[in-house]
Amino acid sequence: MKPNKKALLNQREIIEEKVNNWTGVAKERVPQSGWISAIRGALGMTARQFGERLGVDHSGILRLEKREQDGAVTIEMMKRAAAAMNCKLVYAIVPQDHYESLNSIIDEQALKSAKKLAHAVEHSMRLEKQGVASDLTERQILKLADELKANFDPLLWGQAKVKKVKPNE
Repeated sequence: MKPNKKALLNQREIIEEKVNNWTGVAKERVPQSGWISAIRGALGMTARQFGERLGVDHSGILRLEKREQDGAVTIEMMKRAAAAMNCKLVYAIVPQDHYESLNSIIDEQALKSAKKLAHAVEHSMRLEKQGVASDLTERQILKLADELKANFDPLLWGQAKVKKVKPNE
């Protein structure tokens, strides 16, 4: 089944808008003690008081806070901990710092894939003594990158089924 390009573009625009709202927040550092401990402390709640609200003992709270610091706490547990402090967990997946947007990730990937495809073709042509000028190759790469993006081509992310054509076809 072919992807509905209009629906995918619309989805990308909606997600891009949501992600853009998070990029500034994503650059903030997690408190060294972790969010649970930091918020609990800011609320003036002891580990024992927090444990009572969460339904675990004091040592369970210390283990929870340690697991958060280690990156081993579950999202479900973070939600429960936040609720016990009359807060809520909010999370998102956002582009890494060196990307401005999801579109910039796609642009970079399209260019990378287009270069890989173009160089493979160029190599074959050179072997057959049919090489092309390098400026033409760069223009072709940019055009191919645009086509990969516009068509939501599986080659964009390196996943494609290449149909082998028999000489008689």
